[in-house]
Amino acid sequence: MPMTRTVVMAMLVAAAAANANAQTQPPPANLGFVNISFGTQPASRIVNVDESFPLYGETATFAAAQENGGGAVFDISGGYRIRPAFGVALGFTNFSNTSGGTLTTSIPNPLVFDQPLVSSTPVPDLEHSERTIHLSAVWFLPVTDKIDVALSIGPSFIMVSQDLVSSISVPPGTQNANATVTTEKDTGVGVNLGFDGTYLFTRNFGAGFFLRYAGASVDLGSNPAGEPLVDDLSVGGFQIGFGVRMRF
Repeated sequence: MPMTRTVVMAMLVAAAAANANAQTQPPPANLGFVNISFGTQPASRIVNVDESFPLYGETATFAAAQENGGGAVFDISGGYRIRPAFGVALGFTNFSNTSGGTLTTSIPNPLVFDQPLVSSTPVPDLEHSERTIHLSAVWFLPVTDKIDVALSIGPSFIMVSQDLVSSISVPPGTQNANATVTTEKDTGVGVNLGFDGTYLFTRNFGAGFFLRYAGASVDLGSNPAGEPLVDDLSVGGFQIGFGVRMRF
């Protein structure tokens, strides 16, 4: 994936730049660290639900399409240096947005065979959220006495909540379709690869930015046959942000 390669290349460049200075830096006085950042997750995905069911001796169908666009993220992580150049961290990222969808239905005529009514209606205010826990091993590479970079890798657990048009209802004897929206949830397990750069204004306080890829896939909902309404939906992705860096 191009975004994954971007993060990996940033890691390699940072490692090469810091290597010449890494041996001359004293061990860090502060072993604990906390990073608080605001940023963006730009990835956009289309979510499709396509189902059918028997009605009036024929087959009724509906297809719902919606876009999960990019948006803002809040990210916080904290950890401890087990050694001067190595630590472990626990992080949390929150991402959410609201979008609209389109429902297209084909409803058979209750009186005349092969005369379906095809219609398309908007479905507003479909919510999507991702709450992610990251576990990471972190390597610190000092550049100067005020600048360091950190490279991280580990598993990510992405808890997804998604509003879906899960079914439709048709009043008896009509061709009117009413959408049923449900909130479906699943947790995807993936991997995170990260880069973080820090500039310390004081011994304990500074600012920095991060680049990260953290992605997974989930299955959402189920139809009467027990199959997922949405199969293998990609969640997470590339993230970038800026914020406060604290050492203690």
